[in-house]
Amino acid sequence: MSDSNTNANPVPDQAGARDILIFRGAQYWPTPEDVIREVHAQGLSVRIPRNNIPSGLVKGLSRIALGHIKAVMTIENGTEEELRAAFEALGDPEVDAVLAWTYEHAPSRWLEIPESDAKREIFERLGVKFSPGIFAYCYYSGATYYLKPEETEAPEDLAAKGVVAVRGVIADTDEPLPLPDESKAEDEEE
Repeated sequence: MSDSNTNANPVPDQAGARDILIFRGAQYWPTPEDVIREVHAQGLSVRIPRNNIPSGLVKGLSRIALGHIKAVMTIENGTEEELRAAFEALGDPEVDAVLAWTYEHAPSRWLEIPESDAKREIFERLGVKFSPGIFAYCYYSGATYYLKPEETEAPEDLAAKGVVAVRGVIADTDEPLPLPDESKAEDEEE
């Protein structure tokens, strides 16, 4: 063994990289598949209060785990094949359409079956239950700060954490997005 520092981390910038958990609520995303669809369409976007931006996030290394209140499915009195067979036996075109769809989060299929007495009976008979859990993850690729009209760069404390400043604009006009308080003030003046 050489006399070199054996405690040195080969990639010092990545030492202490942290992972974070983002929990998506069922009010806006009824199923984990709804979250997945949104991420495919527009990427993962999360508003984090300025005083709560986690430190230790490393681009390309830190993971963002996605959780949902209905991420984990258990079937206490049967199998998924029996669950599928029970729904296929209904002969309901709406149910058959859901059974034919492709899902990245397979348990979401059963949540997206239209609500009915038959669905409740099948779930009860087979002991189908959903519980909170992590259903996916992605790698952290950076954070942005939306500049206020009078700002030209991100505040120092955010820039020190690697947050990149961006200016939101209205696509059709290229005008800066108004601040929420400004729009309320304009509405009140009218």
